Amino acid sequence: MTSIDIKGISKNYGSIAALKNVNLSLNSNGCIGLLGPNGAGKTTLMKLITNIIKPSTGEVLINGTNVSADPSIALRTVGSIIEQPEFYTYLTAYETMMFVCRIKGGTKEFCTSEIDRVSNITEVKNFLNRKTGTYSRGMKQRLALAVALINNPDVIILDEPTFGLDPRGMADIRRTLNKIREERRSIILLSTHLISEVKELCDRVIIIDEGSIVYDSDLDDVKKSLRIRFYEPVSSDFTGKDSLIEDEGKTAIFSVERDTPNNVLIQNLVSRGAKIRDIEESSGIEEKYLSIVGAGSN
Repeated sequence: MTSIDIKGISKNYGSIAALKNVNLSLNSNGCIGLLGPNGAGKTTLMKLITNIIKPSTGEVLINGTNVSADPSIALRTVGSIIEQPEFYTYLTAYETMMFVCRIKGGTKEFCTSEIDRVSNITEVKNFLNRKTGTYSRGMKQRLALAVALINNPDVIILDEPTFGLDPRGMADIRRTLNKIREERRSIILLSTHLISEVKELCDRVIIIDEGSIVYDSDLDDVKKSLRIRFYEPVSSDFTGKDSLIEDEGKTAIFSVERDTPNNVLIQNLVSRGAKIRDIEESSGIEEKYLSIVGAGSN
């Protein structure tokens, strides 16, 4: 079984602690969202996992092999996009992928087949023979993803893969990632500051803030949230001690188990005389994130 074990990782840049004693175990195929505000330490952690930088303390193990001590073994089944991808502008997408595949030890016959496979998954086939110097940001991101998928990696590390894309470009990348996720062949670690991206793509969410892991849960275990607005003010005695009262008593936020029908709570409130104005449901990740990180972080 594929595994990533991060043990006591810290990274200091002079007096600045970018990561502080991070411990994580990732051993289930599917998509794991690393969620946090800008500057939280997401990219630093990705760079440590892929051996672009070295830790100040601690170690990263991929399938039991130390990334810093033996990177050629640890990273041979890892594909990644770290920060913004750049390519040789005079090469086409086909030539770029052939170059990378051959460096990884593939025969020409294997690489030709592999390029065809990943080009279809990522839709790079639509501009396979154009030089990369003519590519838009979205096309570069799709090519970077195709390159990361060469050799069917067990681990896929994606550092904000939709950053800077327009809505169509974001939708293209997310559609591709959902295809990969549904195959359940790889651990996908995806960093983002977009809660919507985690909800759409991920099975597990890890929140990082100021260099520390502050929350880690399967998405199925995150309670959904109901924001109910009332015509008249209510108190916590009326709504229950676990609800959060806002707007001078006219709004209450409830955390509810994901499989609990909304009408159970609504009927209970109405039977006690509540005059409900409107209801808004969310996954609960937003409230969890804001309660931990704060509303102004992004």
